[in-house]
Amino acid sequence: MKTTGWTLLQTEDTSAPGCDLVRQWLREHNWAVNPAFMEKWQQPENAARPLILLAHSGDAVVGGLLAETQLSWLRISIMSVHPDWRSQGIGAALLAEAERLALERGCKYVYVDTMDYQAPRFYLSHGFQIVGQIPDWDSHGHSKMYLSKSLLRPTK
Repeated sequence: MKTTGWTLLQTEDTSAPGCDLVRQWLREHNWAVNPAFMEKWQQPENAARPLILLAHSGDAVVGGLLAETQLSWLRISIMSVHPDWRSQGIGAALLAEAERLALERGCKYVYVDTMDYQAPRFYLSHGFQIVGQIPDWDSHGHSKMYLSKSLLRPTK
């Protein structure tokens, strides 16, 4: 694409010349508009920490949750239970333990994304709310859903 005074070039590699400048410009902008967050985000004690839970039956893994905590958030990347072990409380136990550990780490919130054919009902039944949705995310008519919830108990 050619325009007056500038052109667009495509690259296949995020280490291509210029990519570091783009990253730098974003960091500079973020520091200018949200220095308190950027300062906190850069502290080593606030680095993302893995939170991994595996459910076993004997020596066999029957379920697991892969997540990380950072600042006030628990982010669940993957949670799955072997098909033969589903509907036996393993997913609920994995989620409850992840939330408990996240609270111990100082988290206040949790978020996850899931496809409409995966586990939205599971998360909704555990107090999550849909906070965003992308229709036809997989180009086959299925939506990606973003869900979150507060880990803090309401005070009475």
